[in-house]
Amino acid sequence: MSRMWAGQDYLALCASCLKNGELFEDPLFPGDFSDPNIEWKRPPEFCSNPKFIESGSSSMDVCQGALGDCWLLSTLSSLTLHQSLFSKVVPTDQSFSPSDGYQGIFHFKLWQFGEWVDVVIDDKLPTRSGRLLYSRSDTPTEMWSALLEKAYAKVCGGYSVLQGGTIAETLEDFTGGMAESVSLSRYTSEEVWEMVVEAERRQSLMACYIQVSDAADAGRVNEDGLVQGHAYSVLGAQEVKLCSGEVTLIRLRNPWGFTEYKGPWSDQSSEWMSVSDEERRALNQQREDGAFWMHCEDFCSLFSWIVICTSCLDSSQYKVTQIRGRWERGVNAGGGRRLKSFFTNPQLRLRVGGPSASEVESAIGLGSGERWTVLLELMQTDKRATKLHISCHLYKVPEDMVSISSPAGCIWATIIHEWTTFRLSIYILLLFPPIPFPLGIGSK
Repeated sequence: MSRMWAGQDYLALCASCLKNGELFEDPLFPGDFSDPNIEWKRPPEFCSNPKFIESGSSSMDVCQGALGDCWLLSTLSSLTLHQSLFSKVVPTDQSFSPSDGYQGIFHFKLWQFGEWVDVVIDDKLPTRSGRLLYSRSDTPTEMWSALLEKAYAKVCGGYSVLQGGTIAETLEDFTGGMAESVSLSRYTSEEVWEMVVEAERRQSLMACYIQVSDAADAGRVNEDGLVQGHAYSVLGAQEVKLCSGEVTLIRLRNPWGFTEYKGPWSDQSSEWMSVSDEERRALNQQREDGAFWMHCEDFCSLFSWIVICTSCLDSSQYKVTQIRGRWERGVNAGGGRRLKSFFTNPQLRLRVGGPSASEVESAIGLGSGERWTVLLELMQTDKRATKLHISCHLYKVPEDMVSISSPAGCIWATIIHEWTTFRLSIYILLLFPPIPFPLGIGSK
């Protein structure tokens, strides 16, 4: 089940439009008419035969337009690889055909603050000169990616808010899972290969990016064809047999839909001549579609981070607990650890392991001998435009003590979600999720 976003009931709105003989216009997310160069049009107004989904979904259905939201589109491209999850996010029984009940209204499901929500939109899309301005499909008549981009813009507070963001955020919003950002420089190429193969086996969504130290370099195309400060979808991994042994390849895609890698194992590289004809035909599809192969060693040296989203946390292997709270000025908005009011921040007692640990006390635990893996995530309800700094301090509390002076760990971030992993013995922990200043009000 999913909650209605902003109280908009998709079926009731469809029935109302049908009864009144009119197309739906969303009062909560009307088009921005301040830019005279943007025309807000429904697909039947600029496309002769629009389709919601045409010939199934694929990563090629997602191509970036004039909006800098590669972080979002790399996730949508990866989403198409997992049909059960895709069908959950993108209800596939929608259509532009009048015979199927077209009313200018569409809906999508997104994961927001610990639950699935059903987001309703009208189908007025930003266009220029009769073409989609932002996200589009490689197939000109296909519209699901542009409509899903609009639904996400509505939830986030507008298209302009999508200009720049974090991959981990969208991976979680489209899966309900937990996304971990892994620095590739900390691991060997063999370890990264095992990580990617295992993530693919678990059907985890993946994306990656090249970090830049100077914002002015973002978007610059290197000599090897890779774009700095840009997000790429990780589409899969393949071990290819050669006469001299085997080579480990990772398949990536640029959400632009063009500008591909030019190095070893790219579309036109000579390395493919050492592969059997059958395997070459199966793997090396020479199209300018943004997708390409890369040797795992080159991937590790040229990219900075890979983000892996695990979407199966409700399995029998985990104990999952969600706790909601609120910071209130003068009550429990205690600020950072250096302030005397720090210990007035919300506190959560967490017992990890042990025969007497309840489900709530154990929170998210996966047993492994005498140590446990704990996945801890903070979320805030504020939209991306008003997000606060968030953090969490963990204090180990011995059975015979009530307080200690230093935290066992701490994380700080300025994003909607933040999570980390700990390997623990049987502990009792106190968790403090403060905001940096004692005057703030917000929900977590």
